[in-house]
Amino acid sequence: MTPAERAVLATSQARELCLSLQRAFVGPSALETLRSGRANALGPAELGMALGLAWASGDMALLRATLATLPAARIARDPILSTFKDVSH
Repeated sequence: MTPAERAVLATSQARELCLSLQRAFVGPSALETLRSGRANALGPAELGMALGLAWASGDMALLRATLATLPAARIARDPILSTFKDVSH
């Protein structure tokens, strides 16, 4: 493995660790925010994470209800929200 390949691998592993930590610590509170009907209080990253957790737990009702509360323009400009909308129907 070349030094450049090792650097790319290390960067990828660090990114995955950061994402795992974010899901572990931010995800549960973001999901609770969704469940309390305050999706608009979440930023794009937190909202995507919370919807992903709802999807993973099979809570399609929460996923659909949340998407129904969001402005169509917000969904249209966000690829994550658009994907969740497409797969939740």
